[in-house]
Amino acid sequence: MWATNPGSGVALPPQWGWYVILYFFLGGLAGGLMVISAGLELVGDERDTDAIRVAHRLTFPLIIACALLLIIDLGTPIRFWHMVFKSERFPELIVKPWSPISIGSWILSLYGGVAFVNYFFADRVRGHRLWMILEGLAGFALAGYTGVLVAGTSNAVWHNARLMGALFLLSGVSTAYALLMLLLPATSSTQRKLNDGDFWAVILEATVLLLMLVGLGSLGRVFWSGGFGVVFWLGVVGLGLIAPLARHWLAFNPRRAAMCVLAGGLLLRFVIVMSPQLPRVALWHL
Repeated sequence: MWATNPGSGVALPPQWGWYVILYFFLGGLAGGLMVISAGLELVGDERDTDAIRVAHRLTFPLIIACALLLIIDLGTPIRFWHMVFKSERFPELIVKPWSPISIGSWILSLYGGVAFVNYFFADRVRGHRLWMILEGLAGFALAGYTGVLVAGTSNAVWHNARLMGALFLLSGVSTAYALLMLLLPATSSTQRKLNDGDFWAVILEATVLLLMLVGLGSLGRVFWSGGFGVVFWLGVVGLGLIAPLARHWLAFNPRRAAMCVLAGGLLLRFVIVMSPQLPRVALWHL
């Protein structure tokens, strides 16, 4: 995923493409779903059972998809296990607190374990408050980590985007709310909670995005100007932020607004990943 300069040993900026964009998007969705399901479980309203069940059925397949995308992106997929185990001292584990890749591997492992239990043994753990808290922490860690990984690179734009972790976390929660609104019946009693939660998630996401761009100064121009600027203003801001907020005051179909949120969340990651890399990395790079 990352290479180093053979002369200086300094990490080179990664060359990320669609495998990583999709990982960031699906990882945000997976993390957001677990955060929401944990919150609904802690509230303890039996009417939210369907929403919790849908979230639990989605998180495990999503984390499998995330793991596959990361393994493929490694370039040598068969070596993926080296991210967790020491190849020369197997089965000794690798834990590098200073390495975003190492920390990310353990976050994925933790989340995967929680998602596995929720998928196959939900009835046995339901109602245990400590388990709900662990769910929430695993979801927060995965959704936020994807942004922290971006800021941990040597690319000047990404490295100076200090709020990237918070932005990806809020975007992940917002897209997860939108997905649940699409999958649950329109008459579900949980829809109102999801609508309200998504409203505040989008408000916070827009606020953090603005603060991040202000903090970046001229470095942030790659996101909002030129060809990427069109995608940013129409897709990220228009579809992903303004449209879902407008539905609270205008006669705008909530399901269409939810689809706008999902499209905006994917385009946000596309703009953030690809715009600082051109022309070094092609738009269609996998």
